[in-house]
Amino acid sequence: MKLTFKQYMEGKDQLRKAVENIPVSIIEYEVRKYCSIVLGESKDESTIIGLKPKQRVIVKWRYDDVNNPSPEYVRISGPNCLDESEEQQTFWSGQKLQKWLMRHAKEN
Repeated sequence: MKLTFKQYMEGKDQLRKAVENIPVSIIEYEVRKYCSIVLGESKDESTIIGLKPKQRVIVKWRYDDVNNPSPEYVRISGPNCLDESEEQQTFWSGQKLQKWLMRHAKEN
């Protein structure tokens, strides 16, 4: 199968565009036990949110690095939750948030 020069250039442009797109995924976790999570843009503006079993933590992960994704936002939903649609920032690193999720929640 031979490619024309035009097809070659179009393929090359398509690959360049694909590299610019950073993969993003939204994963939902169910809280397994009573716990709390710290949310906010910085330590100074942080709030501690108490969580109960059956509540859900929804995290939008951005995969700049495949092995170490970074959280873009965190949303809390479930029973007795005040504002389910509010997206909150976290100053925690991706590794710290993943470690917390492994201890306190399970992936749905």
